Amino acid sequence: MSDRRRPRGGDDARRGDRAGRDPEPPDLERADLEDDDLTVLADLTIPARGAHPYVEGAEPDDLDDGSDDIDEDEDNDSGAGSRTRRRDRTRGVRRPAVSGMRLLVTTIVTILVVIAAFVVAYFTPLMSVRTIDVAGNSVVPAEEILSAAALSEGQPLMQVDTAAAAQRVSMIPRIATVRVKREYPSTITISVVERVAVVFTQRDGQKYLMDKLGFEFAQQDPPPGLAELRTANPGSGDPSTRAALTVMGEVPPYVRDQIAAIEVDSPVDIVLRLKDKRTVVWGDDERNAEKAETLRHVLTQEGTEYNVSSPQNPTFK
Repeated sequence: MSDRRRPRGGDDARRGDRAGRDPEPPDLERADLEDDDLTVLADLTIPARGAHPYVEGAEPDDLDDGSDDIDEDEDNDSGAGSRTRRRDRTRGVRRPAVSGMRLLVTTIVTILVVIAAFVVAYFTPLMSVRTIDVAGNSVVPAEEILSAAALSEGQPLMQVDTAAAAQRVSMIPRIATVRVKREYPSTITISVVERVAVVFTQRDGQKYLMDKLGFEFAQQDPPPGLAELRTANPGSGDPSTRAALTVMGEVPPYVRDQIAAIEVDSPVDIVLRLKDKRTVVWGDDERNAEKAETLRHVLTQEGTEYNVSSPQNPTFK
């Protein structure tokens, strides 16, 4: 500490002046304070300057950082600017509430409109069935399809059970797939895919058309050029039938058009009977494209029986 002492007269005068404003702590002897102890006095006098921002019981207004007061001391016009900014901040806080209310009202109105439209469409004849269209049929008459669908005009469109109608149409043997759908405002469309005969079978003197899945869908004479399937137990669950249908589905038209009959004793013993009385040993139902290409070449050779079961090593006699 410094060894200098202030003149007592000056100190007494200052003490007398300070005594009127800041009472001196009773436990401190001023004679013991030196220059370096002024910090202690400063710390002790801080609470006496008024309500400190963090003193318990201070009002919310006292927690302001004082920026507005400083602005007013520096420039009177800045006080008006501060009030304007405070009003702007207040308006900015209220705007989201107004926007949220508008969004809520808009959402409610939209939901009510959708519900009203649904009620009108479902319960009133305003959107009722006026037209029933059939598409995709070439053999099955449209009247037969409409009769099976059992739909009536005048029924509200949304009350039509499309799944049930499709199920009824699918019971027609020649129909492979069917789709029933609504087309607003007043149309029902029934789209079908008919089965296509790949081979025909004979049983008990009757002929049956069979599609690519092994389903016998019609009892009638086959169209000209259709190959006959000869196997012990024709049907979709028979392995020999499935092997024969695989071959018929994968060979190119120039081979398929020459086949009069396909004989299958087992899935690995397939024989083709051609329309010109020649015979082709096909083997299993694998590598059908390669076998077809080999057959195209070997049929140019004289012979009555050709073996393409091994397409790299064909034989004929």
